[in-house]
Amino acid sequence: MFLGIAAGLVSALLQSTSYICSANFMLKYKSPLRLVIFSQLVMGAFCLPFVPFLFPRELLNRLPEFALWVGAWLLCFSIGQTAFFNALRSIESSRISSLLGLKILVLSVIYVLMMRIPLSGLQWIAVFLSTAAAVGMNWSGGARFSFRGILWLAAALIFYSLTDMTETHLVKMPRSGNMILDSCAIGAVCYSILGIATLPFLLKFRWTGKQFIRSAPFAFAWYLSQVALFVCFGMLGTVFGNVIQASRGLISIAIGMLLLHYGFGKLDAKISGSMWLRRAIAAILMTAGIILYSLAQWHS
Repeated sequence: MFLGIAAGLVSALLQSTSYICSANFMLKYKSPLRLVIFSQLVMGAFCLPFVPFLFPRELLNRLPEFALWVGAWLLCFSIGQTAFFNALRSIESSRISSLLGLKILVLSVIYVLMMRIPLSGLQWIAVFLSTAAAVGMNWSGGARFSFRGILWLAAALIFYSLTDMTETHLVKMPRSGNMILDSCAIGAVCYSILGIATLPFLLKFRWTGKQFIRSAPFAFAWYLSQVALFVCFGMLGTVFGNVIQASRGLISIAIGMLLLHYGFGKLDAKISGSMWLRRAIAAILMTAGIILYSLAQWHS
């Protein structure tokens, strides 16, 4: 369990780091979609040469089943990304970032309904605490959303949750006894295929080699975060893994404060005392959620 929790925290740290690594690209091109496209191509180019060496021999006799699950992962991930970028057209990015914290709750409901594995009362409390912390971290309130925006957000939450569930299944398929190696292998296969599937999107943009170079820091940080996430999911399960992942909001804030302290970057707006209080409460709720779920898992 402790290795799984550590992997989840490392994943959250790397995801937070990847957002900082994206700053150079975003300042130049100001397009989240362009960043996603070029980073996926960079990850695909990086992962593809490793696939022949990392591919688990245990899966050679289960290739049709494995291919089906990889296809399901690619489909769920692609629909989730499409829904997310459509939601961005109706909902401010700062608010949608907070609303994505609802994924923990959505995932828990889907998990119980699909897997027929109930969560204990303590686990549900941990889920609600983590959800409240993730949503409330940067929520500024005072917003009304269009019906279309709500539908796209709901679709993103559902398909991102299904993506996490397929990742958990995929990383458990090899059963080699080495979860870290299995996670590296599954990550290499999935992101190689994702990179190949992304190639047609190059036709949408006027591109240069500099765009690949500028997206590379984000791509590598994100890919490593996903490998760590696979380890976390494989050892703790999808729901607990997402509870741990909720800590990335706090980690992002801590990294931002550290960078500001050393003179890197500047605040977009003055942070009010009420915002600091909200973040302190969110930190307490998130810590409580992780501890409660750990205790529930320990006694189950």
